[in-house]
Amino acid sequence: MKKQLKFVQRRSILVTMLIFLVALAAAVIILRENLNSMLQALYRANYFLLPLAVFVYLFGLFVWSLRWHVTLSTAGHRIPIRSIYVVIFGGIFINNITPFTYAGGDPIARAYILKKTKNVPYSCGFATILAEYVVDLPVYIFLLISAVLISLEQTDFWYIIFMIGILIAFIIGWSLFFVHVLSSTTGTRRIAKFVSKLTKVFRREIKVAKIERNLKGFYCSSEQIIKNRKVVLYVIIFTAIIWSIAITRLYVIFMALGYAPRLPMLLFAITMPALVGMIPLLPGGLGTVDATIASVFLFFGTPLEIAISATLIERAITLVFSTLVGAGAISYLGIKHRNATKSKKPS
Repeated sequence: MKKQLKFVQRRSILVTMLIFLVALAAAVIILRENLNSMLQALYRANYFLLPLAVFVYLFGLFVWSLRWHVTLSTAGHRIPIRSIYVVIFGGIFINNITPFTYAGGDPIARAYILKKTKNVPYSCGFATILAEYVVDLPVYIFLLISAVLISLEQTDFWYIIFMIGILIAFIIGWSLFFVHVLSSTTGTRRIAKFVSKLTKVFRREIKVAKIERNLKGFYCSSEQIIKNRKVVLYVIIFTAIIWSIAITRLYVIFMALGYAPRLPMLLFAITMPALVGMIPLLPGGLGTVDATIASVFLFFGTPLEIAISATLIERAITLVFSTLVGAGAISYLGIKHRNATKSKKPS
C-alpha cells in the first residue's frame, strides 16, 4: 500500500513538472515573439480603469457575500456580511493554492472556515454552499448557450427554439432532481455507514450515529432553503448579478487596453475557465485557466498582444491579488479564532 502511494505521489510530481515546463516553454515562445508589442499594449493601458476592474472584482465578492448571507439566514444562522466577506476570501485563498481551482475552497474549506470562526455546523454551512451551486449551474448553462447563439449571429429560428428547449428541460430536470435529493432523508443511514467505512480507510474512525446526525442537519438546512421560493428567487438574482459583474470586469480590462470586446467572447471567457478549473492540475489553475482565457480571446480575433495583456491583468486580479488578500484573511481569521479560544479557557 505504501509503495503504491509513493508511486502515485511520484507520478503526480512528474506530471505537474511536465505541465509546468510545457506552460513555461509556451510562455517563453509567445513572449519572445511579441514581448515588445505586449509591453507597448500594457504601457498604453488606461491605468485609471485598472483600479476600477479591481473594484468591480471586490464588488462581485460583496454580492456573493449577500447571497450567502441570505442562505445562511434561512438556515438559522445570521452572520454579519463583513464576516462572510472575509470567510469567502479565505476560501478563495484555499482555491488558489490547491489544484482544485473551483473545488478546493468551495465547498469544503469555506464551510470549514465558517465552522471554526462562527461555530456554524459544517453540515449546515455545506448545505448553504451547495444551494448556491444548485442555482449557479443553470445560470452557467444559460450563459454558455447564449454565447453559442450570439456568436453564430445568423441562426435558424428552429435551432434557437431547440437550444432554448434543452435549457428549459435541463433547468426543470435539475430542479426536480435536487428538490427530491436534498429534501429527503431516505438512505441517510446507508450513506452514514458508507462514509464511516470510507473514513476507516484513512485511519480515522467516526461513529455512524454522528455522521447520520450531521446528514440530517444537512438535509434540514437544505430543505429550509430549497422550499422557500422567495429565497430561491433571491439566490437566482444574486447569482445572475455575480456573473454579470464578472463580464463587466473583463469589459473594463479591455477598455483599459483600448480594445472593444464582443459579448460572445466575454461570455466564453468567463464560462470556459470555470469548467477547465475543475481539472486538478496546478495550484490555482495555473497554466490551464490562463491558456483557456487567452485561447478564447485569440479565437475571436483579438490581437495577440491585447489577448496576452488582458489575460495577465485578469489573472493578476483573480489569482495574485485575491491570493494575497486571501492570505491576509486566513491569518486574520486564525488570530481571531485563537484569541476567542483563549478567552473561553478558565483563568
